[in-house]
Amino acid sequence: MTYKLKYLATICSIVFTILSLTGCTNHSTATTHTPQSITSQTENQSNSTEKTSSTNSTGTLDIYILDVGQGDSILIKVGDEYTMVDTGDVAHRRSTVTTLKKLGVSHIKNVIITHPHEDHIGGVYGISKEIPIDTIYDDGIAVDNNLYKTYRAMIEKKHITHKVLQKGDTVDLGNGARFDVYAPSDSLSYAEAKSQGGKKLGSQSKYLNNHSIAGKLVFGNYSLFLTGDAEQEEESQLVKDYNSKLFSRMLKVSHHGSNHSSIEKFIRSIKPESALISVGLHNDYGHPGNETLERFKKNNVLVYRTDTMGMIHVATDGKQWHITTER
Repeated sequence: MTYKLKYLATICSIVFTILSLTGCTNHSTATTHTPQSITSQTENQSNSTEKTSSTNSTGTLDIYILDVGQGDSILIKVGDEYTMVDTGDVAHRRSTVTTLKKLGVSHIKNVIITHPHEDHIGGVYGISKEIPIDTIYDDGIAVDNNLYKTYRAMIEKKHITHKVLQKGDTVDLGNGARFDVYAPSDSLSYAEAKSQGGKKLGSQSKYLNNHSIAGKLVFGNYSLFLTGDAEQEEESQLVKDYNSKLFSRMLKVSHHGSNHSSIEKFIRSIKPESALISVGLHNDYGHPGNETLERFKKNNVLVYRTDTMGMIHVATDGKQWHITTER
């Protein structure tokens, strides 16, 4: 009788232990994939065959995808130096300046305008009135409208250094951080390109999108691929030119998540862990497109979007990185 009781007690103890371990495992899995906050460590990906070009980084890097509605505006902080990639539209210029000041920005080292559409170039004039800018980079394409003329006049009046970026260039962001430019390969105006390429270019708006400055932000083992409003034509060319060299830890999704961007082969070449979308709530364009979101889901990419989550913040020391959102 004593033997049977001891045997039964042993069996119960084993069953309890198994149930306890199973419960712990399930809890860990549930908390790992919280979309509002994710930490990735480079040692977890040491066996990956695709390696991003690392830098000798020091300190930390912060990236803010600002919530500017249906536009793009990114703030990059490296040490005490700030770089902006696009500046949102005219309508959000006041709120953009307010956000920059709340984040402690009193001086901007670089502004990179990926292409001269209003929702990317529109805020720079308002920003320049309150925060000094050292250098402005763009793709070199002039457009015939008042907004662009104001932009050029501002550069001259404030004696801001102006440079054109093309494939192969690199912008030093400080403390070992850099932006490597992968596109565009020329600075042809729409009229010049049309005379060479005929009707294949499509509309001027489409041409400007597909002439966006695109490239990789690198800091230590962290990387973010920036795309402007590149559509499938520019993305296809990037895959053709670079293929697996596009590999980046994260992707700033092109053209606010349009179905005409983030094509399958582009996503597969970059292999991002996370996709960051700057997009306006209830916009008139249907952005982000369901087809695009489905492609990210199919490739196991976590999606963060400003319309539902507000400002997106990426913090990294070059070895591990962490994403938080405003809401």
